[in-house]
Amino acid sequence: MELTVEQEADVQKIMAEIDCPRDFHCCKSGFEHLAPVKVMSDNAVVCPKAREYLCRMATKFGLNSILSIMLCRCPLRRYAALELGR
Repeated sequence: MELTVEQEADVQKIMAEIDCPRDFHCCKSGFEHLAPVKVMSDNAVVCPKAREYLCRMATKFGLNSILSIMLCRCPLRRYAALELGR
């Protein structure tokens, strides 16, 4: 995926601020190899496969294990979903 100069600057800023447990695999793949997510609001991104991937960047939100969802806490993944439509 081709990024604009502004998007590239945003991505670099986000990467400088976080320690990625996957070594920024999403960015290095050109934002092609991403875990599927669902955008719920302007800043809430749900990752249905977080439990399956044992993702450390997700947090459980809900009353119990049956009614809970996994929210993505990764700023770069959220940026890709919200700003890049990926």
